[in-house]
Amino acid sequence: MDRERSGSDDVHGEVERAQHEKPWQRYLEAELGLRHYWYPALFSHELQEGETRPETILGERLFFKRIDGRVYCVEDRCLHRGVPFSVRPECYTKHTLTCWFHGFTYDWRDGKLVEILSEADSALLGKVGLHAYPTFEKHQVIFVWIGDGEPADIREDTQPRFWDEHLVTHPVVRYKIKCNWRVAAENGFDAAHIYGHRHWIGMQQSGRIRPFGTYPSRQDIVQVLTEDGKPKGIVKQDDIHVYARQIEGQEVRVPLWPKDAPAVVQTEPRAGWVGCYLPCGLQVEGFPKPGKVHFEWYVPVDEDHHYYVILHAGYARSEEERQAFYAEAEPLAKLIWQEPGAKPEGFNNFDAFARKWSHHAYAREDWWHRERLFKPDYIITQWRMVVSKHARSIQRRGNCAPMEVDEGLS
Repeated sequence: MDRERSGSDDVHGEVERAQHEKPWQRYLEAELGLRHYWYPALFSHELQEGETRPETILGERLFFKRIDGRVYCVEDRCLHRGVPFSVRPECYTKHTLTCWFHGFTYDWRDGKLVEILSEADSALLGKVGLHAYPTFEKHQVIFVWIGDGEPADIREDTQPRFWDEHLVTHPVVRYKIKCNWRVAAENGFDAAHIYGHRHWIGMQQSGRIRPFGTYPSRQDIVQVLTEDGKPKGIVKQDDIHVYARQIEGQEVRVPLWPKDAPAVVQTEPRAGWVGCYLPCGLQVEGFPKPGKVHFEWYVPVDEDHHYYVILHAGYARSEEERQAFYAEAEPLAKLIWQEPGAKPEGFNNFDAFARKWSHHAYAREDWWHRERLFKPDYIITQWRMVVSKHARSIQRRGNCAPMEVDEGLS
């Protein structure tokens, strides 16, 4: 019992020290995200053959096109006067992109300037070009490399289960939320935020009883992953589960938790079921039901927004199993996410709601320095330190800036 108390005190002491010392300064500087990483930009179905599509990721304006099945990406601004191509796309040939302003024409495949329609024999031809962004497509997700030089191995920048044999996937949602990506990522594995999910309909349907909150009794329960050549991040493991507390003498108890059951339960840590990995991806095993894998990402758009990307996955070793997965995928997806305002809401709709209302304090009221942390936040402090110590680079403003668009002009 003394050892248990000591372990609990260790977690509490570590949180208190981190609260005051702030050993994650690089994390505090990462408003725009982490540079030199692969990010999920689109679902495959969002970019059909021959289509173009603009996106902003980490503050960088991107323009995508699918050509002969392959996805290409260049910066969405002409080298001449800086206007975005995407407002009036012109593609005279399959592989070229022409600026609507003065006719500067580029090759989608490498970004090079190949012609200027308003000047004959320009000296600029072949000498300048757009920044071309490497892309990679797998499991119905289009990834883009935000960085310079040769891209890293994408396996280091994605969740481990994403590369499992026999994995099949179903895109659930890609939804823009007004909230910084760091607040969103921390919400994804926040040990105590399960309290906010206590009325989720899927919990009631499954009969599963989840506590108000969980946290580790000892520091070594949380897995910190920093091995070179593999995804870096943290894996959530808790052994303290809180099911009931008292407010002014009145007991508040988790729905369906038996009256004669203890208020706090200590169990063996559940190994490796929730992990958050650099640059911004979460992996949850056995959700929303056993045998499934839940992937989500918190892709930075700018300092005040992120894309919430959710991919549902399972396993199929035969065509019959594949068809069974797809038949079940849509009903399960509705348990995960519904269009905002729909009833009953999906499990992750609550997370979107919570992030939206968390953002202001962190963005405008210096909550990164004013927040008061408690034991369940130990895993969050570990995540911040992993990012601070091991992120390849921090994205900075300067190359691209937010655009102000008058919606009345077209």
